[in-house]
Amino acid sequence: QTCREHGHMITWLLQVTATLFKSIRFEPSKMMSSGSVGNFADPTILMDSKSAEEILICGEQQKTLSGANPANHIMDSSNQQMGDYADHGIANQNLSMIVDIPIPLTQGVGADLYRDARDRRRSSSSSRSSLKSSTGSTGELMSSTDCSSAKQSHADTNHTGNAASVVSGNKSSQNGKKRRSSGNDSATGYQTRKSMWNNLVKNDRVWEEDSDEKPKGKVNLVNSLRNTGATLRMGIKEKLYILKNHPWILLLTLFVFGCLFAIGLYVVLSLAHEQEQASRDEARDLATRTASWFSDALDRALLPVFALSRLVEQLDMFATIPEEIGAAFHTGSLPFLPPEEAGGFMRRNMTGTSCSDAEKIERFNNIAATIKRGAKMEGILVNLQVAPLAVVCYAYPLVNTEDFEPPKVLNSTEIIGLDNLAESKRSASAKETIQSDGVVIAGPLTLRQCTDCDPTVKTAFIAWVTIDSLTENQVIKIDGIDHNKWGFATALINWAELVNRSDVNEKFIEKGLNYQLTRTDEVYNDQTREFESKVNILAGDEEFACDEINTESVDINTANNVWNIKVGKSEGFVPCWKNKSIAAAFVGAFIVSFMLMIICIESQSHHDLLRDMLPPKALRKIKNYKTCVEKYEIATVFFSEIVGYTAMSAEMSAIQIMKTLNEFYTELDKIADKHKVYKIQTIGDGYMVTGGVPDRCSGHHGATNVALFAIEAMEFVETFRTTDGAKVVIRAGINSGPLVAGVVGTKRPQYTVFGDTVNVAARMETTSRDMRIQCSDATCQLLRMSSSHLFFLEKRGTVAVKGKGDMNAWFIVGAADICNENDASTSLCV
Repeated sequence: QTCREHGHMITWLLQVTATLFKSIRFEPSKMMSSGSVGNFADPTILMDSKSAEEILICGEQQKTLSGANPANHIMDSSNQQMGDYADHGIANQNLSMIVDIPIPLTQGVGADLYRDARDRRRSSSSSRSSLKSSTGSTGELMSSTDCSSAKQSHADTNHTGNAASVVSGNKSSQNGKKRRSSGNDSATGYQTRKSMWNNLVKNDRVWEEDSDEKPKGKVNLVNSLRNTGATLRMGIKEKLYILKNHPWILLLTLFVFGCLFAIGLYVVLSLAHEQEQASRDEARDLATRTASWFSDALDRALLPVFALSRLVEQLDMFATIPEEIGAAFHTGSLPFLPPEEAGGFMRRNMTGTSCSDAEKIERFNNIAATIKRGAKMEGILVNLQVAPLAVVCYAYPLVNTEDFEPPKVLNSTEIIGLDNLAESKRSASAKETIQSDGVVIAGPLTLRQCTDCDPTVKTAFIAWVTIDSLTENQVIKIDGIDHNKWGFATALINWAELVNRSDVNEKFIEKGLNYQLTRTDEVYNDQTREFESKVNILAGDEEFACDEINTESVDINTANNVWNIKVGKSEGFVPCWKNKSIAAAFVGAFIVSFMLMIICIESQSHHDLLRDMLPPKALRKIKNYKTCVEKYEIATVFFSEIVGYTAMSAEMSAIQIMKTLNEFYTELDKIADKHKVYKIQTIGDGYMVTGGVPDRCSGHHGATNVALFAIEAMEFVETFRTTDGAKVVIRAGINSGPLVAGVVGTKRPQYTVFGDTVNVAARMETTSRDMRIQCSDATCQLLRMSSSHLFFLEKRGTVAVKGKGDMNAWFIVGAADICNENDASTSLCV
């Protein structure tokens, strides 16, 4: 009507602006196709910059060639189509509005005409909007108990223009869809979802601050570290959340850690014990072999003195010497030399006796030299002596230079006439020798030629072997007891040289062992007049640093003393790798159990994700590689879709928009869980839940849950605001009936539903109104059967459903609890 009354002014306006179009460059992304009718996503029409080929205005279409009269350029649309919309009571002011052309006409007659036409168009739109409000307010509000009686009103609703009227016919339905998908609704005042996403695509500024692309050649280390830290924190937080909700993972991890560490500890301790025992056995074996070697070496060193003792018993030249010497301090015995001549020792004056006879001395030297050479112990067996009545009579060699390197020499001249029984330092060993029938070894001792001289022999032993009486009257009295002894033969052994010639030290060093060879002597204490035990170190380390735990000890059988060799390790026989291996077992068990925990967390996270995506029954079938499909006799399906946003900022970033949507749908998920409905999927701006699927229940119970969810969801949407204060506008639809549910896909399995019930629910949503919940007649019947709630529904009338024809539709207005007979205070009585 506006076009017919003011067509001359519009054509004149187009004539004025035709020239301006030629100099304006239109962006294709901001243009709509020339065949579309209804709300435009952008108030710009597609037009050639050189010649206006086609302009759509109101309800007529004319093609104008270049050079034709621009006044004939008008838009084409079917008058019948407009009549259809008018007949059905659809007050769509956009079908009759003039397309706004964004040309800045601010001055001149053209600007005035443009503003007058725009004002008249808006006035006409407002009048029709008022008509819609007056004719659409006659809708009838009824409870769910009356929904079945409203079927007969279908024929009247097409002409009454009430709030339940819908577009009839395929053509009008399609145009209605176009109207709903339009870009900018000036009457309702909100921005459609399509224009919002188009704005994100066009506006690069909203992406700059959130862009993940890194500038080439530039690396912001601080931001990288910050992002890495944030990622780690989020990952740790997520894993802790899973551990909190699934404590079996932690228990399993601790159990596995304990088992692995116990096994590792057992293996390490077993191997360490075996190696420790092997080291101890090796040390003990080396000590035993060393002790045997020392024992054998000592036996070889004692052979010459045994031989000498047997020769003395066989030769007559030694038989009468004890009578010549006599017992000390007895009448007729040889006197002691004065101290200044004795050199500090208790020496007898051997002048005039067989001990000073040169012939006998020569004979003894020959015998002793033969024995010494036969022993083949040069440098070890350094002196042989015979001592009748324990008094040294002969010594070979008297001056020993053959067993020492010059200038060292062993001069034994001053020991001739030494009375071992009278000498305090040797009396104990001499008495022990006389009283025994075996060998007595004294030492270790140091042999010096003078008090201030370096020792000729650092460590020496004196071995005494007793010689029985050669005549009947030869006795030696010890502590008042007579012993039928002639005296004893003596061998002086260079023990230090014996040890140096062996490879004992090298063997212990090679094995990393410490050793110490000791002997215990009973030493007479002149002050206490008692014998005391004295431990003498014969070989090895002077300071044995090993404790008893890390020491192996072996005794050596000797003639009259206790010899002992100790072998040990300063760091101990315990393997050095034991503690490190225990630590490695701990770390290894921790790493393996930690990896297992991570795997379990990831597996549980994957399982939780699948559990959120798929019902438990379907999940079990999928895990068993079975096809999941089920039939449901009655179920209720809910569809909702975001149709727009009010007052949303054009500069709102993509991240902010996605965060807003995430908050929005997260809250819807909570409401769905609250009312025990199952969310099937979220696709773009659409949200879909079901009642009675996958958990089977009665039809009215599932419909009740879905309806309660829809009501609370709509209440939430009413109060929800984006970060910049914009309001979300949605519409919803519900339908009930039989359907089939199953899992499709293997890589990304999805639980979904199929059937006409789903399609009708989708049509209920698309034909619904903004911020309203529209349901089908089937759902209305189920809600009427609800035993827990009373639902209030507004009768809309019929809507055209593709493939189904006209169907009754209802708006769900609200619900109230039915009174509980047991506790009326908990319910709202209606």
